[in-house]
Amino acid sequence: MPPEEIIQSVVGLSCPMSRPVYRGQAASRWQPLSGAVRRLQAAYGDAFPTEEHELRTLVDRYHKEHLIMPMEVVDGAQLKDLQRLSVLQHLGAATALLDFTESVLVALWFACAGCPNEDGRVFVLDIGDHHVARNGRLMDNPFDAGPAVVYYEPDRSLGGRIIAQQSVFLICNPVIPDASLISAIVPVDSKGPLRDHLTRLGLSEMALFGDVPGLAVANSTRTPLQPTWPLSPGQHRDRGNRAYQAGRYEDALAAYQAYAEALPAVAQPHSLKADALAVLGRFEEADQAYTMALQNLGHPIYVQGHVVSGTEPLAAMMSRALFYNRGNVRAAVGRHNDAVADFDAALLHGYEPSRSVLLNRGNSKFALTKFAEAHEDFEAASSEREGSDASLAMGNCSVMLGRFEDALLSYIHGSTREPDGSAANCRANAEQLRRLTGTLPGNEHRVKHEGWMVCVEAEGMGRVFPLAGNTGNTGNTGSGLVGLPGGEGYEGMDGFAVSIRPPSSRKKITLADE
Repeated sequence: MPPEEIIQSVVGLSCPMSRPVYRGQAASRWQPLSGAVRRLQAAYGDAFPTEEHELRTLVDRYHKEHLIMPMEVVDGAQLKDLQRLSVLQHLGAATALLDFTESVLVALWFACAGCPNEDGRVFVLDIGDHHVARNGRLMDNPFDAGPAVVYYEPDRSLGGRIIAQQSVFLICNPVIPDASLISAIVPVDSKGPLRDHLTRLGLSEMALFGDVPGLAVANSTRTPLQPTWPLSPGQHRDRGNRAYQAGRYEDALAAYQAYAEALPAVAQPHSLKADALAVLGRFEEADQAYTMALQNLGHPIYVQGHVVSGTEPLAAMMSRALFYNRGNVRAAVGRHNDAVADFDAALLHGYEPSRSVLLNRGNSKFALTKFAEAHEDFEAASSEREGSDASLAMGNCSVMLGRFEDALLSYIHGSTREPDGSAANCRANAEQLRRLTGTLPGNEHRVKHEGWMVCVEAEGMGRVFPLAGNTGNTGNTGSGLVGLPGGEGYEGMDGFAVSIRPPSSRKKITLADE
């Protein structure tokens, strides 16, 4: 089976999903079991428990006695248990965490890594489906969720490997139910061509394992040494990727610029250059580079010194990320109409998960004072996955429309949701709305806007209620098919205020909390 068809088959499995994650395994016969379960199986042999509750108890005891308590001695009780296990998993310990990725290409890479005489397999699971998975960050005890699958997004502070592999950990309790997983086979005779194809797209041990062990593997005796001068376009790309993972964005930009100069009619170098410009905050230049990449999507890959026309699935994969990222940088410089058009295009091309696009498009519509349309986007984002960022934005839209009681309900709903920063703003805004609604009868009010001041005419003393603004945009995704993030983009707004003014009054306005 050609590499393009394998990629398309796995992408097709995830199309109906709201937030798919993938796991590649080199042997199709392997079950998706955590390292902890496999280690316990080897230790207990025939005495290994088969009843689910007993197994869960055994895994819990193993975690505490062999991993968490010894780790607590090392870290001095500074980390939570799930953070400790994430660190240990990252370093190779056998935990009950199972590595998944949000990148189908990364999963396919691991499905080809090893077992050269066996078929590989890629598993797909929808963590956006609340009936399938729960967010471990929102749970008091993620290891006591019964048969439910719990997912955990590890902190980026764990290193470049987490970022490059777009890692998501699944907590097996103690196994993943078969009904939650679907999978696709990677035929054994396709592994070599597929691995070569992924390498040409920028994946490599050095790209995926951007740490000291990864550096060692990339320079082992079995890895062919490439000449260092003159550099090929692919070597410029790899140098840029390494610099980017290390946070040396200026060096990455220089390498990607050389890559783009060597292959001016190829999309990938322009997209990587744009990502570096975006993370450096050079948004106008990033806009131009993303546009160049979109214009050259007919040649998105580089192969052994010459360009090869890209397949439709790869072009579609790149285009949705390019439109999304260009929308983000255009929003960052205030070109919100153009940003909305790009976010529309990203959704049209099937960008997943769509929540980030909806949030970002809602922010641009909010900036354009299209508050009803913005509310629809934030509501759609919340229906895909609840979060305080969407609740805060929905509340702010309702305030702008004069629907203060609706705004209060949104703020209250978001005050207990993630992320914590937006939840705190929801709580603060809810307190201000309680004060505001205590002085105004009814739910709907006629308002007018003076910049970002929402003015309401009512009897009584003039007062001002300051409110926190929307959270900034969800950051760019890696558009060059190498899994590297591309900057944050539009920062949102600091805040705004509601002013209650007596009819035709020119009295001095005082802050509500004075």
